[in-house]
Amino acid sequence: MQLKPGKGLGELTFGMLPTTVVQKLGEPDRIFVADDDEDELIYQYNGLRMMLTFYKNENNRLGYIRTSNPAITYNGALLLDQPVKTILEGPMKDIKNWQAEKYDFFNTYLNEKNWIVLNVEYERISDLEIGVPLDSDDVYLWK
Repeated sequence: MQLKPGKGLGELTFGMLPTTVVQKLGEPDRIFVADDDEDELIYQYNGLRMMLTFYKNENNRLGYIRTSNPAITYNGALLLDQPVKTILEGPMKDIKNWQAEKYDFFNTYLNEKNWIVLNVEYERISDLEIGVPLDSDDVYLWK
């Protein structure tokens, strides 16, 4: 599945409705509302190692994807379990302005313009999160 910054992942595009996603991926293994935000409906696909977040207050549109699927690519390169430095200096060198945050057990690299988060453990990308970007007024940029 190819990462498409600002657009989605593989055949999933931001703004899709849950019914369209189910037509493409089948029924999710689990559907739940986020503990910390009742406006977020999450579809979990275990086989794909993916969680899709639909924003209820945005007409139930797909707005966020979190995945640890090892088949994720960008510019033809696999991303997961790769050294983050190699990915940022290679396949993702066209994406600028990464903000690094260090925590006790993991690090994150955020590109706010494209709303991409690389979660890193042991200097390797363990999973990634992508969301629909926001404009300067924090309004979603649905494509």
